[in-house]
Amino acid sequence: MAVSGNRSRQIDRSTDGAETRYRRDMDRVNTGLNRRRSARHRSGDTMTRRRFLGNTLRLSGGVAGLGALGGLSTSVLAACSQAQPPDLVALFSPDRVLVAGMEQRVPFAVITPPDGAGSIALPGDDEAIIVRLLQNDEVIDEVEVTGHVIDHDHSEGTEPDHEHADLYRYYPARLTMPEPGVYDLVTRIGGTQATMPIQAFYPDEVLVPLPGSPMPVVDTPTFDQPGDIDQLCTRFEPCPFHEENLADVMAAGRPAALLVATPAFCQTAYCGPVVDTLIEAGAAVPSVTCVHAEVYANPYEVGGDYTDPDIRLAPAVEAIGLPFEPSLFLIDASGNLVDRIDNVFDLNEATEALARLV
Repeated sequence: MAVSGNRSRQIDRSTDGAETRYRRDMDRVNTGLNRRRSARHRSGDTMTRRRFLGNTLRLSGGVAGLGALGGLSTSVLAACSQAQPPDLVALFSPDRVLVAGMEQRVPFAVITPPDGAGSIALPGDDEAIIVRLLQNDEVIDEVEVTGHVIDHDHSEGTEPDHEHADLYRYYPARLTMPEPGVYDLVTRIGGTQATMPIQAFYPDEVLVPLPGSPMPVVDTPTFDQPGDIDQLCTRFEPCPFHEENLADVMAAGRPAALLVATPAFCQTAYCGPVVDTLIEAGAAVPSVTCVHAEVYANPYEVGGDYTDPDIRLAPAVEAIGLPFEPSLFLIDASGNLVDRIDNVFDLNEATEALARLV
């Protein structure tokens, strides 16, 4: 999508020091990603769909590593002589995904820094945190958010062919940024304050379909008509969401949920878990037709190397213009996109989202 130069210049991040903080955080994250990126995850100099979630969050032995998703890391506002404040990690793409002027899901994780015994304890499973959206030190929005646990089961005796993220709790805040620009997402945990910058764009700058707009009608591969892809579903056992073509479901005036994910080749470690989660959620709301679309048309042809110049996006994903995965599109019976849930969701969030379509 072409970006208007005039509108880009109107986004002023210098008035409150946000630009300096934003650039510092970007440098911090990119340095970490480049250091940890293996040959399999190598990439070019420009932002592509493969770079955006090149490394997901990793927590090893209680030590937090910032594989910050999409290049938005944290800025710590409060200092503590006994313990460092917690870090916030963005679980969404910074590549023109958040839009100004409408409520949207802004998921993030809270982790403690690698400072040993001085770390602050994270909230419990049922404990809510207050999340504020600030611009120029003014509170623009405020919500209470409870952490969601990332968990799913596998069939007895099976071994998954997808990664599992070490991050196990996320916070799906719903916030409204009234104007394009950079904002601070702020929360307090254990008496300390932490923040991360997030940027909202004009609607015509956003790359992906927006809730409230008509969902693009796309054909998705089915068991009967797999099309030009070398594997219909890369889950260890093909999921049941390839019985119907999304275009046919929408033409019949039925609510649908389209999940774009690639369990075997996902760079985030969330694709496999969210497919399994949607299988369970879909069974609970059978009146919504769930459809799964793989990201790549020929991953096996290129040996699973998604940096290979010969790799091709699946036609449905290319038609939607989605630059990352996974993403769940919630579509009502009229063909309108009601909601979009990016990157990670648990059973409760998925089931509630499907139920809203009925």
